Amino acid sequence: MKLPRMTVRIAAQLATCSALLAVLGWSGAQAWALPPSPASSSPRSGLSPAARLADTQPAPKFPEPVVRNHVTQDRSVRIQEQQVRGATTQIHVQPLHGGPAYNIVPPDVSSSTDPANMQGRMQWTIGTFK
Repeated sequence: MKLPRMTVRIAAQLATCSALLAVLGWSGAQAWALPPSPASSSPRSGLSPAARLADTQPAPKFPEPVVRNHVTQDRSVRIQEQQVRGATTQIHVQPLHGGPAYNIVPPDVSSSTDPANMQGRMQWTIGTFK
């Protein structure tokens, strides 16, 4: 029995496709059976993704600002001062023998250098919302 020419061509194409799929399937199975790559077994693999990402980032152009916290205390008051890059950013005053604690907001040095305007403002916390 002789098959039409079109059927023979389709059968040949199907045979080629099935052979190609068999080869691809075999190579895919081999890829699953490969041992883990050396990169995944490196000592850094135990790090979090954020730590690994930070290792790949370029070094910053400017260093982090120097932050200093000073605590001064005597018999009646405790003063906590925070300085960033040498400029005072926050002052917290806590009386030790009663009275409410308050913050002193330092003046904005960039706006004026007049000594009359170099006083901070006091702020009390009236209440908090939860």
